[in-house]
Order: sequence, then structure tokens, then C-alpha cells
Amino acid sequence: MLIVVDLGGFTRGEISLSMSPTHYSLEARRGDQWFREAIDLPPNVDLERARERLVNGVLEILLPRQRRVSAPACGTRRSRREPP
Repeated sequence: MLIVVDLGGFTRGEISLSMSPTHYSLEARRGDQWFREAIDLPPNVDLERARERLVNGVLEILLPRQRRVSAPACGTRRSRREPP
């Protein structure tokens, strides 16, 4: 998931970001100017690998999906037994 926000005029020090498993919130304040946004997140976002980048007033937030862990194959093998 990629979130792009135009925060022209705000510096990194004026921007506050916070995450929870269900929401991503950002707030920017400078004097009498402010911006606030809360974004609902899908359940498969990997917050541990989230990355933010502010370039020329544009904030990019990359929220990758969780990696899938493949389950071991379930099944039984039949072995052939020789009669006693």
C-alpha cells in the first residue's frame, strides 16, 4: 500500500506520524497552519516494514503486505509393508 500526501511548506520536524494495527495517522503543524489525516489500514499490512520518505514537500508512506508463511504440506504417506 502506498500513501502519498502533499505537505508542501512543512518540514520533517513539523510532521508527526503514528501507526496502530488498524490506523495510520499523520499531523503537520506550523504556526496557524495544520493538517491532520487518519487512514484505515487493511488487515494484511506489515507495520514492521513500513517506510516513510519526505521529498520536496511530498510524503510517501510505503506499507508492505505481510509476508505469507507457507504451511508445510499436510498429508500422510502410506508405506507398503511386506507380509510377515
